[in-house]
Amino acid sequence: MMKRTRMKLLVLLGGLCGFGLASLCAATFAASIAAAPSERELHSAMCVAALDVNTVDLAAQVKAGNPGLRPRLMARLEAGAAFVGTAYLQGDRDEARSLALLKAATDEQKALTDAELSARQLACAAEGAHLLAETNFILRAGASHLAERRMKKLLAP
Repeated sequence: MMKRTRMKLLVLLGGLCGFGLASLCAATFAASIAAAPSERELHSAMCVAALDVNTVDLAAQVKAGNPGLRPRLMARLEAGAAFVGTAYLQGDRDEARSLALLKAATDEQKALTDAELSARQLACAAEGAHLLAETNFILRAGASHLAERRMKKLLAP
């Protein structure tokens, strides 16, 4: 629906700008639609990336014979899902954009030391838990469902 509306606006702008300048005008308008990510979007992507690395490590430890880490793994997965669910409820529904931000955050965190990454993971896990505690039942249930599905995938043989 949104793409159709954007296309109509681009065609309309092309007509308003005149034949020779139509593509330039449309391209300028399209660039203004794709605004730079907000601080909230960047922060959410950063936390999801940090928690993802943490969950992969925890899942490997659980698979290696440490089932006592399962509750911690589930808590991290739920915290990550809380960031995703909150972003969705705040209108961030462009999956391609979200995945690009997540990839950029994942690449950026490779430059962190182990201590910096660990501190980020702890802070994001606490923030994600807070998001879950402060939200409604529907988001909590959705986060739990996503976390359970992700855990099954991570722990699959």
